[in-house]
Amino acid sequence: MTIEQMAPRDAQMYWMSAKIPNDQFLLFCFDAPTADLATVGETIAERAALIADLRVRAVDVPGHLDYPYWGPRDESHRPVTVHTLAEPSWGHCRAAIAALLTSTVDIRESPWHLHLFPGVSGAPQVSVPALVAVLQVSHALADGRRASAAARALFGGEAPVGGAQPSVPAHTALRGLVDFPVKLGRLLGASRGGYLAYRRQQELVALGELEPEPQGFPLTSLNARPDDRREIRMIVRPRDELRTSDVSVTVAVMVAIGIALPQYLRDRGQWVPDRLGAELTVADPGESAARNHFRNVGVDLCWTEPNLLTRTQRISEGIDSRRRRAAHPVLVAQRAGGAAIPAPMMWAGVNAFRPDVMPPTVAGNTVVSSVVRGAADLTLAGGRVVFTAGFPALSPVMGLTHGVHGIGDTVTVSVHTSAAVMPDADHYESLLADALTEVSRQLR
Repeated sequence: MTIEQMAPRDAQMYWMSAKIPNDQFLLFCFDAPTADLATVGETIAERAALIADLRVRAVDVPGHLDYPYWGPRDESHRPVTVHTLAEPSWGHCRAAIAALLTSTVDIRESPWHLHLFPGVSGAPQVSVPALVAVLQVSHALADGRRASAAARALFGGEAPVGGAQPSVPAHTALRGLVDFPVKLGRLLGASRGGYLAYRRQQELVALGELEPEPQGFPLTSLNARPDDRREIRMIVRPRDELRTSDVSVTVAVMVAIGIALPQYLRDRGQWVPDRLGAELTVADPGESAARNHFRNVGVDLCWTEPNLLTRTQRISEGIDSRRRRAAHPVLVAQRAGGAAIPAPMMWAGVNAFRPDVMPPTVAGNTVVSSVVRGAADLTLAGGRVVFTAGFPALSPVMGLTHGVHGIGDTVTVSVHTSAAVMPDADHYESLLADALTEVSRQLR
């Protein structure tokens, strides 16, 4: 019998989703005309039954006395919806997907849901009616890389390899009560270790052997609470336009954002601070018991640097610097306390979180999440994948996020915002598209 309990970080994602929706939405566009969608649904269900991450659901512990468990999902329930658009155009499809972004799956039934939009005309890079598939995944189940792996198993050519479904032990609340003193002891030990690590961090900073805590960035009009009127845009480009031997796609896109963002603020007659930054999602090193194995690091966009090649280098150095700092043993030791928090204390902390409190500064004025989703060999309903996209979640202090998602030879730069924060998303999309073209030109 396999028993898998949610790691504290994953449970935090689960519980926090009730306050701030944080589901992932993985878009895949296939060059497939309208097919027999009933058969497509059956195929999806059959493949999902062989993918370990898609066979589970969350099982709560009464009173939140312990972290939830992963148990077997009822596989007779097919979490697949075929959406009928008022008009089968790309614009209407895009709006329908945007409307989904404030929703969350009920992971006590299924931590994923597949949305299908058939017969979509005018999709980027597709000359025939497209089949657009959007895989909605709870962040408690997977981070970006793990969710992408599940999607590849769902749409890939090779048959996925099945795995044993986890079982939920009996008397979970009693187990939580019995284990609480032990876990509290671990927390006290981790807290002491974290304090000593903090002292050591201060010493290393004073000696110049560790970079100090990064400065926050001033808030702009984009660091505001979004409403439910979501807007998404997607710019699809050849990968080689945004990559050289010295510059990664992620860095090239961040340089372009550093051009478009201040220009947008100026065009709106708004203040542009001297420093603008992006929260970049980076994978944590090593192994982890948690399904979410990443963190966000604040990176300066260096937008006032006039030379784009110099700016590119400075952003690359900034990313490397933040990664090194996050991986330093003293900082890893400080974070160990989070993995030792007993479930009732974590639940109380999430419950006390106030999303309406605005901080004086932010780790980034926008978010950039970048994931490579592998070769363009995925298929659905007889069509091959043309491009993929994703839309990092908004939060009460983050009204604009960017996704950078590659598959095969294409990269999609996505924009996710809200009409309350950015009432003219088309204008920003145009600025960003022009900036990507300019960066591509200057990188060569």
